Amino acid sequence: KQWYQRRVAITAGDFIKITGQLPKAVRADFGGLRSKFESSHASVTALPSALVDIDWSYYSSRVADPALVEDFKAKYAAVTIPKPEDTQSAGIGAAEANFKKEMAEYLAGAETRIAKFEASLAGLHAEKPLEDMTVSEYLADKPELRARIEADIESRAL
Repeated sequence: KQWYQRRVAITAGDFIKITGQLPKAVRADFGGLRSKFESSHASVTALPSALVDIDWSYYSSRVADPALVEDFKAKYAAVTIPKPEDTQSAGIGAAEANFKKEMAEYLAGAETRIAKFEASLAGLHAEKPLEDMTVSEYLADKPELRARIEADIESRAL
């Protein structure tokens, strides 16, 4: 396989897994991207890895002037197709490494945020149910809300 075929195979990914993680609003767009990728991938893998060998003896026996076939054979052998230089893989690899680093940091922060939210939720569960609580009891541990309410009451006083 050529380098580009290996690279495409490596970066293909698991589309079903990725689609399951996307919001529903962008799944249709991602499906279009997947379709384009698969059609491009199919056309790349259909390409031969080397030039097709030509049976020159067949043409020498069929063409009236064998020198013409030899001329074509020499010109065909002289043709070289330049392969594109891979100038993007290093940049893509660096971007991928940076993205993985950012995601690891985000996930580490997510664990911290989850722990904070769980602690907050545990505190809410530990409180007395709202139905059994008086307004004074509710505002007892919320001084900033008590101050706002008192300021609002004072501003509306006649």
